[in-house]
Amino acid sequence: MKPTFIHRLINGPFEDPCLFVRIIREKRAFLFDIGSIERLKSGDLQKITDVFVTHTHIDHFIGFDTLLRALLRRERPLRIYGPSNITECIEGKLRGYTWNLIREYPLKIEVLSVKEDKMVTSSFYAENCFEKKQGNIFNFDGVILKEPFFRVNVAQLDHQIPCLAFSLEEDFHININKAVLIDRGLPVGPWLAELKKAIREQKSGDTEFVINGGRYSLNELKDIVKITKGQKISYVTDVSLTEENIRKVIELVHSSDTLYCEAYFLEKDRDRALERFHLTAKTAGMIAREARVGNFVAMHFSPKYRSKSETPEDEAIREFKMVKKCALIPEQH
Repeated sequence: MKPTFIHRLINGPFEDPCLFVRIIREKRAFLFDIGSIERLKSGDLQKITDVFVTHTHIDHFIGFDTLLRALLRRERPLRIYGPSNITECIEGKLRGYTWNLIREYPLKIEVLSVKEDKMVTSSFYAENCFEKKQGNIFNFDGVILKEPFFRVNVAQLDHQIPCLAFSLEEDFHININKAVLIDRGLPVGPWLAELKKAIREQKSGDTEFVINGGRYSLNELKDIVKITKGQKISYVTDVSLTEENIRKVIELVHSSDTLYCEAYFLEKDRDRALERFHLTAKTAGMIAREARVGNFVAMHFSPKYRSKSETPEDEAIREFKMVKKCALIPEQH
């Protein structure tokens, strides 16, 4: 089964956290956090349509300028989602430059900020020298972006400041049974993407497709399609060690195919983690285990462990794979 989302961290675990997610068969990609992104190629930058920012500390936000410069002449809008202060931070970045020669540039930036049960939209257009235009206020139900075949859910957490965590979830996955396709003499081609789109959008069974000059209804083509569980990727970083945060994170990331989660301090430095409002590696591994994720990627380590023999990844993965002691005790009869 080919996944819908191809994902990878841009930097190493001791560098700025930033997750790049590409949507296959679409010229489109997402960023989760926007720290240093110099390693991304120009073609990758041009695909980015949506950026999800956990918070605006420098290691999670400094790459905005790099992306802005790359996209100034792009027609497709850029959408940026973040916590309650994201709009002011974007405005501050844009005000740091002089824009008197860009009115003919096409770039449009749409910003969506989340605070409790409200979502506020704002826009910054090159044609207006990126002057802020206030948009609308919507009720927020935990879903920050919803499209025909996926959604992005949000948990509002605490890092002494508001901080967001995200999960990208495909509603369901559509597989093409190539054996049935060949048996029916149907070719591989762009019509398969159209078929998948029609299924996701719940089009009528009478919807027609022209294939090699023949006409087929959606109902006639359903036997070449198999529907399976959708893909889920979650991203969590810079989270205070509180019971409420941990509960919210486990709920958000539950059953993820892949969880990317910070493991900033070792458990022996738990007091430091509390002071700096970060998770320990052991807690990150416990979250992944309790949430029953398929694959756990520990990331965002404190530089203090760079030359140590044991890394936060070692501790986090050990905790993730730990078998509960109770499971090892034989039942008493």
